[in-house]
Amino acid sequence: MSASTSSVEELVRQSEQSRQLVRRYFEACNQHDIEAIMDCFHPDIVHYSRLSEYPKGGIIFAFDATFQAFPDLKWNVLEIIAEGDRVASLSLIEGTHQGDYLGRAATGQHIRIYSADIARVQDGTLISHRGILDELHLLAQIGVVPDMFLTQMS
Repeated sequence: MSASTSSVEELVRQSEQSRQLVRRYFEACNQHDIEAIMDCFHPDIVHYSRLSEYPKGGIIFAFDATFQAFPDLKWNVLEIIAEGDRVASLSLIEGTHQGDYLGRAATGQHIRIYSADIARVQDGTLISHRGILDELHLLAQIGVVPDMFLTQMS
């Protein structure tokens, strides 16, 4: 076997492992299992959000707050693309606003938003993560932002 063939085989193996890790992560999200979610993250994970970056403690806080506000939240994974230690996914997230979220009392509204995630894998766990949520659409669905903003931005 040539070095080129073994490099390709290693890339394919690593890509499949990255895909499996992300599937396990979303399964844990759908079960609202914070411990299993955190098991998918490297101890030195950094999550990069729109305005800042934060470590594991911030991730736990965000999931706790989100699960309290949307106790039936589910991720429907539409796509996972992996190449080596890089993995990207697209999900449709749905749930019902049943608790306080960003200062907004429960509305009972069903929400439906998209999420794009890009991550890097190290030692079988996610070492960096960038999640891009359709936050404006979420806020419009729970009545924080007028629907007209969605129309103007589409």
